[in-house]
Amino acid sequence: MSIKKIQILFFISAIGIFSSLLTAQEEAFLQEKDGRNSESVIHSIFNEIESGISSGDVSSISRFFSGQIYLNLSNGTTGYYSSNQAYYVLEDFFKNYQETAFSFDNVQLDEANPYGTGGYQYIFKGKHETAQVYISLKHVGKNWKITQITIN
Repeated sequence: MSIKKIQILFFISAIGIFSSLLTAQEEAFLQEKDGRNSESVIHSIFNEIESGISSGDVSSISRFFSGQIYLNLSNGTTGYYSSNQAYYVLEDFFKNYQETAFSFDNVQLDEANPYGTGGYQYIFKGKHETAQVYISLKHVGKNWKITQITIN
């Protein structure tokens, strides 16, 4: 083989290696970017949930309900409910336990198991009470859905 052919083969090999490195770097960048976007989406969902609970508006958070939601509420309601059932159970709960203040104290944006916790202040039978809220999300298809709501 001539030196010219060896140089050309070396040059082509170097281009192939370089382009595969670029592809790997681009893929890593896109994964990092998607991770940030995912965290941003999760954070946005928790903001909307917080707003919905603060106003006692179940309809604003019901779009995030998964097909089956585990509820554990301070009124003794516990179990798995369809999204439709959960809507009415929570609507009744918010009527009887009228919120005076709510905000998430802690939101974990972990992509595997995002969740938020916070204090729910409410009035029940004329008495001011406080409960701890726990809400977890799960990635279902292309969307994040609420799988558990605990208010105790």
